[in-house]
Amino acid sequence: MLVTALGMLLSSQRAEARLLEIYADGYLGGMYGTEPKFNSTITKKPDGSQGNDFFHDQSGGLLGARVGIEIFYTDIYIQFDQFLTPIPGVFTGSTLQAMLGWDLGIGSGQWTGTLGAYGGMVFGFPYTPHFPIDNSQISTIGAAVEGQGGVEYNLNRFLAVQMIATVGYHYMFAGAQPVQLNIGGPSESTQTHGFHLMLKAGIRFHIGI
Repeated sequence: MLVTALGMLLSSQRAEARLLEIYADGYLGGMYGTEPKFNSTITKKPDGSQGNDFFHDQSGGLLGARVGIEIFYTDIYIQFDQFLTPIPGVFTGSTLQAMLGWDLGIGSGQWTGTLGAYGGMVFGFPYTPHFPIDNSQISTIGAAVEGQGGVEYNLNRFLAVQMIATVGYHYMFAGAQPVQLNIGGPSESTQTHGFHLMLKAGIRFHIGI
């Protein structure tokens, strides 16, 4: 009786204790970036325009992909997001993120949930980058932390349909061209803090042991 009950309890847990998992995601969705927060530095340019927060400027739709590896619950992944802004309504900026973090699987069966926390570097591009990527293509560089939560519907042991919501905080600290504040005086670059929200739906391929 005790053995049977123990067996039922173990079988009800999601089989997430994998030594190694490799995954690839493809998705579409939307992103909203807040206006610069906290002690952001917004530099006015000689032509009258001014720098702004990269994520705020790129708010709109997105297409993206992520590839990663999970070892003992620790995730390492690279994510590329291509943004589509309502005006002018074409592909505009994009980001490449290198992230490290941890997640937790919830539930078992076909429907499962996931919660995770991640942090890493963000590279922003004013358009779709081309390879090889060099410094001239990078618009801004920063750091970000993100919390993610979502649900997955497992089609089989390798494929799942997923919906993920992300709440993140970013600090874009480098890459913007310095602006000369006055003749012979100091220069200053735009540095911004802010939050970004993402909602994505797509498909995941994963294989693990």
